[in-house]
Amino acid sequence: MSSRRIVATVVLGGMLLAGFPVVAGPPAAESVLASAAKAGKPGKKNVLVVFHASWCGWCRKLEAVFSSPAAKEILERHYEMAGLTVLERGEKEALENAGAEELLTSIAGKDAGLPFTAVLDRKSLLAIATSNLAGPGTNVGFPSKADELDAFVAMLRKGAPRMTAAEAETIRAAFPPPR
Repeated sequence: MSSRRIVATVVLGGMLLAGFPVVAGPPAAESVLASAAKAGKPGKKNVLVVFHASWCGWCRKLEAVFSSPAAKEILERHYEMAGLTVLERGEKEALENAGAEELLTSIAGKDAGLPFTAVLDRKSLLAIATSNLAGPGTNVGFPSKADELDAFVAMLRKGAPRMTAAEAETIRAAFPPPR
């Protein structure tokens, strides 16, 4: 073994032993969804997945609504939440969850825009409902009109049959008033 190779091995081994972090990318989509499905199993909760990107302003608005105390409590009662990063650009592509774009494509969300939301069955991880209003290319994204909000809340109720009308109204109220 050459002396350079020995020095490189010693330096790298020392760095690892010294606790230098090994940079790993975000978890694969399959892993994120499997974890969410496993966590939802005891409560028989389906998976609510939001596809988002760092550059997406509407994604941040949806995250704010879902994080509001009233909506968060209801959503966590009925769903296991998962977020998947897709469609990043340049250096930010490293933020993407491997396999997320393929999943987005498989549920008719690839060209629909972001955010794209889907309810996945906890057992099969197949889509029960998505934020497409009327088929591919009709993504609500962040609902801002009355019909979009109606469709979005209906999607949430479809994936959470035990969600009450009052809970659905609480989620609706967490969104800004429709235009």
